[in-house]
Amino acid sequence: MNKEVLESINFLVKEFKRLKKKKEIKTLSKTEEETLKQLSSFLGEQK
Repeated sequence: MNKEVLESINFLVKEFKRLKKKKEIKTLSKTEEETLKQLSSFLGEQK
């Protein structure tokens, strides 16, 4: 896999995990919540 693509995917996964953790401790802003929803959809996260 292309190095840049792999780095981008790793960034998205790390951002998803960071936002998910913020949601658990209830400090997620509206913008972050929308980003989390979009990342969940993109990454195929099941609820």
